[in-house]
Amino acid sequence: MNSKDLFLLCTLLLLSGTQLFANFSQAHWRWRKDNGTETKAAWHAPQDFPSTLPFISGVPLRLRVEVYNSLVNDEKGTASLQYQRGSAGAWITVSNSAGNDFVMAGSSPYVTDGQPTTSLIRDDGAGTFAGGRVLVSTWQFTDTLHAGARKEYEWCIKPTLSLSTDSLYQFRMLFTGTQDAMTYVSPVPDMMYRPNVPITGNAGIYKDSLVTGFFDRDSGWIASDGALSIPLSDGRDFWAMNDSYINNYDTLAGTTGCLFQVRNAGLVQPLNNWTWTSTSTRIGSGPGIPSLFKNNSNDNYLLWPTGGYQQGDTVYVYCSNIMNSSGGLGFTSGGNDFLGKMVMPGLAVAGFDSLQSMPNMTFGVGFDTDEPGNYIYTWGLKGAFITSDIVVARFPRSNPRAHWSFWNGTAWDTAVSHIAPITTGASNGVYCAKVRNKYVLLSTEFSVSCDAGTRIYVATSDSITGPFTNRKVLYTIPDNVLGHSPFFYAPAIHPEYINSKNELLITYDINGYSNCEPACINNGYNPDYYRPRGLRVPLALIDSGITRIPEPVQVSHPSPFGNRWKMAAYPNPAHAAFTVAIEGCSEHTLNLTLLSLSGKAVYRNQIPVTGTYMTKNVYLPPGLGRGLYFLLAQGERSVRWDKIVLE
Repeated sequence: MNSKDLFLLCTLLLLSGTQLFANFSQAHWRWRKDNGTETKAAWHAPQDFPSTLPFISGVPLRLRVEVYNSLVNDEKGTASLQYQRGSAGAWITVSNSAGNDFVMAGSSPYVTDGQPTTSLIRDDGAGTFAGGRVLVSTWQFTDTLHAGARKEYEWCIKPTLSLSTDSLYQFRMLFTGTQDAMTYVSPVPDMMYRPNVPITGNAGIYKDSLVTGFFDRDSGWIASDGALSIPLSDGRDFWAMNDSYINNYDTLAGTTGCLFQVRNAGLVQPLNNWTWTSTSTRIGSGPGIPSLFKNNSNDNYLLWPTGGYQQGDTVYVYCSNIMNSSGGLGFTSGGNDFLGKMVMPGLAVAGFDSLQSMPNMTFGVGFDTDEPGNYIYTWGLKGAFITSDIVVARFPRSNPRAHWSFWNGTAWDTAVSHIAPITTGASNGVYCAKVRNKYVLLSTEFSVSCDAGTRIYVATSDSITGPFTNRKVLYTIPDNVLGHSPFFYAPAIHPEYINSKNELLITYDINGYSNCEPACINNGYNPDYYRPRGLRVPLALIDSGITRIPEPVQVSHPSPFGNRWKMAAYPNPAHAAFTVAIEGCSEHTLNLTLLSLSGKAVYRNQIPVTGTYMTKNVYLPPGLGRGLYFLLAQGERSVRWDKIVLE
């Protein structure tokens, strides 16, 4: 979360406050899926947060509602559920009557009508819990709520064809005939159905469920913006994350605290292992805010990672130097930027290299380490109004602290003042990476609040320095709450995650719905309003000229022991790096070895076999000569080899 969001968040905290229970009240609530038992069904949204769903007529959903009696009187009356269209429409009782927008579900394979409820809502110290009912076909009934008690009721309902999509619906319970009037704690349950139609232009692109699940977790790292991956030479991926929520996740309510704990963090992932419990969360130890990358004891100064790379045993992460500010968007430059350094394999932060002054520019929005020669290249941006100028620099591979050179439009120039843009981005949300044989630039539509931009653009080039194609719309984000789109930004490209279908992994970030919808309600924060989204994008939709993964083929000299798996390496010829694709291998691990013609091992690595199809990026040590090499992949029972030409 950026500093500019702290003001908005604090304002929301003041507005939302803590639920104050008084009298005879409808209190907390939560939307559920009708996909499990009374205790095991999944949730549509965290506690007290609205749900926005694609409209499918007749598909049931459930509403869990808490009713609380803080009076000295027992309250006995007839309970029912009502809805209204909009926030001031007529209240209509949910029943079995045709023609209404909602009716009782009638039946469910998971719950039965009238069965008792257990406590599934977080409401510490709000009274003695007494079991309510699950209502599937019964739409009104007589019940008593004793003094000092609270009950939870779960209504299993379904929408009908009479429902109005894109309309706000609010719900309330009634207890008619009680001796005291029932009150309603804000917010009341609300939700929206949206038309269940694909967004024009998004055909072929889909949300990756494995990646989505990877970012949906309940311990360690919980949520953040920024999702920048750095493939490591030992078969792991390091994810640099910006402002992050760490632990403090309420598994009952589905919320976390309303303020993040660190300004940056890291996730260490076994490459291609999307089981989130297999990753470790890395933060610092303070003093003050325990961010992973931190080089100033004054917490008004902070570092935001923008990207990184590995060279030898050191992982470098570009850290934008930021200072909190009362003006503008809430922050300003804190001085020269830094390269944070982590040492393999432990990845402890070992120090920071201060970079030269590069006024009004931020680099690290993509690195290219695979080019022949002695340089590493990095793209950056110069902010402009609405759009941004994309620039590029390079520095010696062996010494990133050396004076950088900048592309001036015709040549590399040591004067930063001579730098020239190579293209423009649609906003300051940009990222550039080499994807096979092309340079791919993503940028997001200008967005600093809700209901602004929703589109991700792409442009490509055959050269590091451009020219780039005219940018085109690649994807329109579908994220929506009650008809509002979120503040979104920070696209990122992950070339190490191109799957067997030639689909590239792209992520983007959302940062809540700012002034449209609160992210913090009753001291609970919805972490899904602040988690990266992962997309699978066919390479052909980016640029038809991007080299495709060759179909894995059985190489010569298969193992005599059976286990007929396949291996292929690409690109071939290669330089600096190549990718190994493995299909149908039943080994647990493979030892990869690259041999010169003289039989000398110039590269060794043991990799886990993580699925029926997997890829492994091989980053070669510097100084290897051109020529023919042999790649050997050996398991306990089988072996494959192939020829690799290095240019």
